[in-house]
Amino acid sequence: MADTCREHPLLGNAIGARQVEHSCIGVGAGPSNLSLACQLHEEIGQGALFLDRQVDFRWHPGSAFDSSELQVSHFKDLVTLVNPRSAYTFVNYLHENGRLYHFLNAQFEAVLRAEFEQYLNWAFQKNPLVRGGKTVREIRFDGEFRVRTDDAVLGARNVVVGIGKQAQIPPQFQGWTGANLFHSSDVLHIHPEVRKKDVCVVGGGQSGAEVLLHLVSRPNEQRPASITWVSQRENYLPIDNSPFTNELFMPCFSDRFAAMSESQRKLFLRRFVLASDGISESTLRAVYQALYRHEFLEPNRCEITLRPGCNVSRCINAGAGHRLTLQRGIDDIEEVTADIVILATGYENAVPGFLEPIADRLEQIDKEMVIGEDFSVSWDGPRDRRIFVQNANLGQRGLADPNLRLLAWRARRILNSLLGRSPYANPEHPGFISRTSLESWCDTAGEEMGSGI
Repeated sequence: MADTCREHPLLGNAIGARQVEHSCIGVGAGPSNLSLACQLHEEIGQGALFLDRQVDFRWHPGSAFDSSELQVSHFKDLVTLVNPRSAYTFVNYLHENGRLYHFLNAQFEAVLRAEFEQYLNWAFQKNPLVRGGKTVREIRFDGEFRVRTDDAVLGARNVVVGIGKQAQIPPQFQGWTGANLFHSSDVLHIHPEVRKKDVCVVGGGQSGAEVLLHLVSRPNEQRPASITWVSQRENYLPIDNSPFTNELFMPCFSDRFAAMSESQRKLFLRRFVLASDGISESTLRAVYQALYRHEFLEPNRCEITLRPGCNVSRCINAGAGHRLTLQRGIDDIEEVTADIVILATGYENAVPGFLEPIADRLEQIDKEMVIGEDFSVSWDGPRDRRIFVQNANLGQRGLADPNLRLLAWRARRILNSLLGRSPYANPEHPGFISRTSLESWCDTAGEEMGSGI
């Protein structure tokens, strides 16, 4: 048995003066790398290590509001879509915790994020390849990758980066964060004192809606004096979760998207943004019902103003608060003063600080590291020493990349590459939409935009 393990492509050769401690080290054990860790553990059992600074798994704890729900099916968990027989499925989590029948009886329209976080923490604690409480400080390369933590330097032939994205702060707000201006990802960390304050929420997606619900749902004596909800979109729009749109989240489409030209991909992302960045219908109903109750049934109301179709063109400090300039077109301008501003403006990529020693060796485009079909980064190092990245390639891999829907499939493709198998070792049936239809649409729409139609 030992000889068999020693020859396995992932475990490598354990003989020799310069033994490699690990064939693969994962930095971060969020959903993306946790999926890989679970699949790797069940298939190989050893040969890799996944390091995370958290001791217990927490999933966006600064914005984990009690009412938050998943926008995808619970089948799109860490492993089910590539191995429904796995011990790491969400269904097995329910079974092992004695709540499977109760879950079915509850007839939830969507899984609560709080329960899915419990599931992720269960997998995090259950998997022996995951080490919590380990912060990676830097990664260097001297023929092998050297991964430095606070108490060790570990060697690896391959590295998988899965730390997620950082909060996106639009330029007009930069410089004011911390001065009563926060990103939505920090709201529950900071717990800003909103009682009797004027609050402005910027961003019309799911996070903005959840922040509004959080503020409106506070007890009367803790509510803001006013809430203004600002969105660039012309309305507060629902996520497109229809069957044919969901074909954009199938494995075959990720490869189709990667094969498009750069201009086609950018146009496609703009056109279909609501396939991943709209508001769930249950949240929209909850917001509207909260506004109804607040307007007609509550004796102690705060003033709530909705401002869709507005761009915040400027934000300046105004004493203890901020003055925001809202703009619709060239001449329609309005100013809003807020004691507290909460930015629900999404997330963006950045090369992690721990990669700084080798950052100039990594090929980049539009804030993304350039990747191949197996999600390995293009760099100037040896071809058999690879850096894989997860949840960092929206521009190259499409709408599903930052989303749970292709989580298990992407991890399986990386695992196949680590094991020396073809990236296409687990093919799926192609989608029903013609292979050329969407690409042709991109070409036609691009020509119309270019001609001013």
